[in-house]
Amino acid sequence: MLKQIVPNKLCLSCDICCRFLDKNAPLAPLFLPHEITPKIKHHLGKSCRVKLKPWQDMHTCPFFNARNHRCAIYPKRPFDCQLYPFTIMFDEKRENIILGIDKKCPFSANTQNEPFIKNYFHYLVDLLEKKEAATLIAKNPLFIGNFQNDVIQFSHLDTLTKLIINNPEKNGFKQISLKDKDTFDNFFKKIQSADSSQNFVNLYIWKEKNPVWWKESNKGPEILLETDSGYINFDSLKKFPDYVYLREELAKLKGNKYKHKRSSCNYFSKNYKFQYLTYKQNMKNDCLKLFSKWASERKKKFPDPYYHKLLEDSFSAHKLAIENYKVLGLIGRVIKIRGKICAYTFGFPLPFGERVRVRGNMFCVLLEVCNLKYKGISEFIFREFSREINQYKYINAMDDSGLENLRISKLSYHPLAHL
Repeated sequence: MLKQIVPNKLCLSCDICCRFLDKNAPLAPLFLPHEITPKIKHHLGKSCRVKLKPWQDMHTCPFFNARNHRCAIYPKRPFDCQLYPFTIMFDEKRENIILGIDKKCPFSANTQNEPFIKNYFHYLVDLLEKKEAATLIAKNPLFIGNFQNDVIQFSHLDTLTKLIINNPEKNGFKQISLKDKDTFDNFFKKIQSADSSQNFVNLYIWKEKNPVWWKESNKGPEILLETDSGYINFDSLKKFPDYVYLREELAKLKGNKYKHKRSSCNYFSKNYKFQYLTYKQNMKNDCLKLFSKWASERKKKFPDPYYHKLLEDSFSAHKLAIENYKVLGLIGRVIKIRGKICAYTFGFPLPFGERVRVRGNMFCVLLEVCNLKYKGISEFIFREFSREINQYKYINAMDDSGLENLRISKLSYHPLAHL
């Protein structure tokens, strides 16, 4: 339910809303799919607009009592009615979707109410620009009205514009799903890139943050990423460089340059009673709880807002990876201390790389989360995982997302190259 801006008393005394001159009035209340109950469905037409009933020389909403000006479903009235006197419509050229306010409403026509309207406008735009709200509205595009000259325009609604006007589905694109894995795997094998982003796994697990749209073409899948600023061709996306290491060096940690890493591993193995185990699906909830705790601690330590947003977005990626690890071909390991999961890591093999100095088999370490109160646990699980995947020559630890703390951490393992 939206906050109500127009006072009930004014609504009850108004003779504008809920009444229409034409039986097929295009502005009759419209219900979104999630708002329709069996009781309400009886009063709706095919477009999910209410079927207006005759009253005197006009027509009214079937839920409206014209004698006492009351709505029979007021507490559960549709979003369309809650929104008024604000309205969502196309601009004149139908290139954008905009939010405006109807000046026929006595409340909006009163200049004394302008401060309240301005504050409410900001609240409304924040709500409508959220993906969840926009997606609900987009399920019935008829909710978006045609351009009206007598409506004062306030703002473009970029999220709705992207979902309805610029929707790639109109051009034959479809959203990525697990059943597409073989198609993408075959395509990326032909590319033979050592880039950790050039694979189905990364596209799929980040699809809640950046939905992936694709269609077949002569050269393979044509891929679009849905971002806050619009749809971006995957091939043109600017990527941060990956960190690539010799697996054998990470497994042995020999020499002075790995002295501190080796010391951390030794401290962990000597001071804690632990189990290093293969991940099983019944560990999912404990892993996700560990992620939430870890992310909370990271936020406290690093104040960077960009890092905070990345952590928030990462939860859904970790969840999708962990839930679908078998189908995605992921290898997972966990560390338990006193019966509780205190660390987890997941990875998968990358296609053969053709870049200089990275010829040969390569394994990508996709996820790693640790309870850092256990000193040396992150160094230990990384080393053990590196030892175990001994059929691979190289390890790709992915990029640093432009974050200084991640850059320092990845450089501390002495990468061979930034790809």
